[in-house]
Amino acid sequence: MVEANAKLVDYASTNEQLAVSRERNRLARDMHDTLAHTLSAVSVQLEAADSVWDSQPQQAHELLQESLASARAGLGETRRALRALRASPLDDLGLGLALRDLAESTADRAGWQLDLDIDNELNLPSGLEQEIYRIAQEALTNAARHANAQHVRLSLSRQNGVIDMTVRDDGKGFEQGEMGAEGHYGLQGMAERAVQMGATLTVTSDPGGGTTVELTLRRAAGGQT
Repeated sequence: MVEANAKLVDYASTNEQLAVSRERNRLARDMHDTLAHTLSAVSVQLEAADSVWDSQPQQAHELLQESLASARAGLGETRRALRALRASPLDDLGLGLALRDLAESTADRAGWQLDLDIDNELNLPSGLEQEIYRIAQEALTNAARHANAQHVRLSLSRQNGVIDMTVRDDGKGFEQGEMGAEGHYGLQGMAERAVQMGATLTVTSDPGGGTTVELTLRRAAGGQT
């Protein structure tokens, strides 16, 4: 029994390290793409402004304004990526505030209207908080990338010993039969985390009817319910 528990802890630790590594690699790619795109656009705009500086000063001024706007947008994206690269937000904020910060930054980037209902007093074991946070992160990222949603709701609560987290969007949705498709909505990773927690992950969706990802845990690890 002791050996089995040790293997489970080691497996969970390895999975978390891999998840952190994948997330950092994703953020590094996002930063590279953002910086490369921004600097390329600013360079083109400045070169164009320079070429008409004497002959068409008004156009040169307009091009300078465009380059400033591009630089500011790129700076904002870079700051968001750098904030995400900091030490685990759970260590700094706790689960409730970390989820709120994650949802708000994702909504700001995706242009959603965001509805939050988060219990900040759950006091869960740190390993459980990590898994819940990562599932929420994946669900929100998928909604931002694929859903084309206008409104997203994130809720986290505990009632009668049952922990429930729901991410719901009003986006384009998909056929239920597509859920098993390779790479579709990152469901495999979320499902694996749910199994590891002893939780249930339910995903419902319809074309044009949005998508709901619900995580239900009926007994918190470590006996805390």
